[in-house]
Amino acid sequence: MRLAASSALILALSIAGARAADYTVGVYYYPWYSNDFHGGNYLRERLVPPQLPALGEYNDRDSEVIRQHAEWARFAGIDLWVASWWGPGSREDNTLKDHTFQSPDLGSLKIALFYETAGRTSEFTNYTRTTADIEHIADTYFNHPNYYRIGGRPVLFVYLTRVLSSLGTLDEVVADMRAAALSKGHDLFIIGDEVFGFPPGDPGNIGLLDAITEYDVYGSMGRTGYATQQGVNDYKARQLGWKALADALGVGYAPSVTPGFNDKGVREGHAPVSRKLSAASEFGSLFRALLRDAKDRTDPDIGNLILVTSWNEWHEDTQIEPVAPAPPTSADDSPLGNEYTEGLEYEGYGMRYLEILREEAGINESGVEAWGLY
Repeated sequence: MRLAASSALILALSIAGARAADYTVGVYYYPWYSNDFHGGNYLRERLVPPQLPALGEYNDRDSEVIRQHAEWARFAGIDLWVASWWGPGSREDNTLKDHTFQSPDLGSLKIALFYETAGRTSEFTNYTRTTADIEHIADTYFNHPNYYRIGGRPVLFVYLTRVLSSLGTLDEVVADMRAAALSKGHDLFIIGDEVFGFPPGDPGNIGLLDAITEYDVYGSMGRTGYATQQGVNDYKARQLGWKALADALGVGYAPSVTPGFNDKGVREGHAPVSRKLSAASEFGSLFRALLRDAKDRTDPDIGNLILVTSWNEWHEDTQIEPVAPAPPTSADDSPLGNEYTEGLEYEGYGMRYLEILREEAGINESGVEAWGLY
């Protein structure tokens, strides 16, 4: 493990407070970080100076990493990890079944799998693995006491169901998933990544899902640079349309939020969006604004679920996992000195996003003691 260029991390928690409201807070969780930190190639390592994870570039199979992640989750009022899953025997599968789910530090924290549809269907061209995948998931995970359930049913999040809808294959995939789970004695609850942009005039087969949500908040907002309050307002209006559609179809709706986006460390072609609403706004203002709006759109039938993109997708800089504290910088190690940041400032934000989450949707201040990063 390469340690961050900061002093040691100390976090001690004593949580006796109540939830600020009855929200279920989930974060997308990536169990793909080994000793090379999933190949590196993320914005924060290219900054000058770098802003590394508070835990350093960790191996997520390390029991101390899992313990710290679970403690941070409890600090922020996070109830659920939605864990990226790439098939039987994949690095993610082995990490989850042999390490994450085996951790004695999970406590009441729940985990659900995020079925990576593009990877499991050869970019939506071959669905023959679906049945075997769900049978494996059911046998391996669904009976674990920490697996996430809604109404007693194991929940599976499915990435890019909106692509399946556009291709006319959603009904086939959903039917195969349900049949495979039922063959193992489970009534599957499917939450599809269906929401993006404006709601469709024709909902097609969306009603086959149990609930809908959105992973790609960045793409759906359609803003770059600074999102601005107007951008947030426009996004909220479109999301209200999706919630109305979900209500009309009798399916659940889970709003999503993100702190920002910058994937230039790993790919080209996407302009970043700042973690500040405007140049004059404070860091974290985009996340806070989206979170406040999301709280008004939750669905009590699915536990007022709110999803955060993401806990630790470092390659796209959507993570809220703590970063080693460092002053703001817009400099990077590209030839021009700002090709990765595009002139936007990034701070080594410490526990800022966990604190925002706790304040807005997590633990009341009363009864909480926390010591952050030093």
